[in-house]
Amino acid sequence: MVARELRSTPGSAKPGPRDDRDAETDDPLNPVDNTPSDLDESTHAEFIAVYNDASANIRFAKEQQWRTVLYFTIGVIAVTTYGQVSRWADSKLTFFLLALVWLFSVMSVLILLSLQWWQGAEQDKIAYITSKWSSFTTAARRRKSKAVSDLQRYGMLVSMILYLELATIAVTRVFWPYL
Repeated sequence: MVARELRSTPGSAKPGPRDDRDAETDDPLNPVDNTPSDLDESTHAEFIAVYNDASANIRFAKEQQWRTVLYFTIGVIAVTTYGQVSRWADSKLTFFLLALVWLFSVMSVLILLSLQWWQGAEQDKIAYITSKWSSFTTAARRRKSKAVSDLQRYGMLVSMILYLELATIAVTRVFWPYL
């Protein structure tokens, strides 16, 4: 027998007998049938508007978090550069600038925390809205677990806060001999 004869030809493969183990199950992550939402058209349109607004709010809050870190970094670099250029001539000004760095560090952390809380509230809003939509939409939203999403969000938050505080400590070490 030649290998060419062993190859199946298109259309010649026939499905084998169906086993009970192959029966389709109603998996919440992969529903067999789509159950449409019970919402009327105007309510559905309102939900879409709220969903889009919540998504935009989350993106805005994330952007503001990164801007907070960026502006703090620029401020710290500016203050440290001023100190180096002025050769730390005025110890009272040096102390004042260091106090400002610490104040802005604490304020930046509070801003990051409030923006993170806002993102969580918007995520809860989106979860509520999508739970009222079809079963396919719900299944799509469940593809990524809430725990993993929260771990990623809070991991980034901790990284940002650590960066702010470590930068503040580094600036303090630079300023300390000149106080």
